Amino acid sequence: MLSQQEIRQVLGEAVRSGGDFAELFWEDKEEHDIDYTGGKVGRATTVRTVGVGIYLLRGDKSVYVCTNDLRLSSLMEQARRAAQLLDSGAAGSLVIPPFVQQQIVSPNPVEISPVEVENARKIQLLRDTSAGLSGYSGLRSLDIGYSDKDQRVMIANTEGLFTTDRRTACRLRLRATMEGKDGRLLSRWDDYVRPVGFEAFRDTGATVDFAKDFLGRMATSLKAEPIRSCTVPVVLEAGSCGTFWHECCGHPLESIAIASGSSEFCGQLGKKVASDKVTLLDDGTIPGMYGSEAVDDEGTPTRRNVLIENGVLKGYLCDRMGGRRLGMQSTGNGRKQDYTYAPTSRMTNTFLAPGTDDEEEMIRDIDQGLFVTGCGGGCGGREFSIEITEGWWIENGKLVHPVSGLTLNGRGMEVIKLVDRVGSKLEPDFGGFCGASSGLVPTTSFQPRMRVSAMAVGGTAE
Repeated sequence: MLSQQEIRQVLGEAVRSGGDFAELFWEDKEEHDIDYTGGKVGRATTVRTVGVGIYLLRGDKSVYVCTNDLRLSSLMEQARRAAQLLDSGAAGSLVIPPFVQQQIVSPNPVEISPVEVENARKIQLLRDTSAGLSGYSGLRSLDIGYSDKDQRVMIANTEGLFTTDRRTACRLRLRATMEGKDGRLLSRWDDYVRPVGFEAFRDTGATVDFAKDFLGRMATSLKAEPIRSCTVPVVLEAGSCGTFWHECCGHPLESIAIASGSSEFCGQLGKKVASDKVTLLDDGTIPGMYGSEAVDDEGTPTRRNVLIENGVLKGYLCDRMGGRRLGMQSTGNGRKQDYTYAPTSRMTNTFLAPGTDDEEEMIRDIDQGLFVTGCGGGCGGREFSIEITEGWWIENGKLVHPVSGLTLNGRGMEVIKLVDRVGSKLEPDFGGFCGASSGLVPTTSFQPRMRVSAMAVGGTAE
């Protein structure tokens, strides 16, 4: 790692030509992957990534440069390059105060570093999980992959900030193909992921149970019947169906969307934008959650952000530049995949707060509608579209047959006004990735069971 004196030299060189802020982001990341297919170990890889990014701002202009050449001479050259690209035309006069080391506490402490665990133990985990999955009718293939990540970062800037953080995660990825009785094939994948060290796998039974549930849901989906496109009441199950909020509200509430004017939430602070039932939060401090970190990738401590409260818009998700453009402070949401990306505003753990409504009644009083139990990917903006991987068709208040391969569609600000029930049982989502302009970042999106009184459903039946 660079010395603090060397960091000061690099930052000083970056602002010499008139930048009003500079940041240095140092990263050392080690990743391991092991494939296990057909009872045999396939590829096993180890990748170590070390590099530095330099972020330079002046007003609402920014430049980001990066390198994996960590010699001081190279970093000084990159700092000069950033200053030339910014081309402020002004002489620098910024005085960098002494660095103050931030004392942080990780929301996800590590007990057993996966880097220090030998491959034999990781392979045995794959074997034990695979051995517990025999006897599934129609299962044509099952691949299990192990991966872990141990990322250490250091962030320093011209305001005197100096901080370090460690982000670790371990994952099992299941990829399966199953054949139904009618010969139809279904291929899916799912992840068992925890933002901790190898202690995530102390109980092998937990990974077997996860895999059995995954295969059981696939078997149910193979019995799914098509439905026509329609507009009906939609109940979204507790847990990972919070993808709905990620797409229809989360992205439009990021400062990059607000500052560009592309979001319908522009200029709506303090105004009613949703049903009274809706209180939406983003919280990067929750222990054990995949989207949690002690600090964001700009060194700002993460925090609990209230976005919508009882239907009223209360805030946006801001990184440093987004905050500048909006006249706000960073909310601890400046995130990026690694040192090769500039940070921007991103979600962490986004969730709908629990309400008081009866979960069973939400389904019981629907004549015809949809009960969504699993969401796939989606896209957000003024309009959103979310893939429905698992669900049930409702008739006369009862679940009558499984459905799959549908989409939920609509305009976010219109649909969230139609939320008419929110249950009391908040269920977590153990996490996935969100991809945007600053790369892939770990996030969660979750909720209690909730209902929208009418939503457009894209079907496949004639």
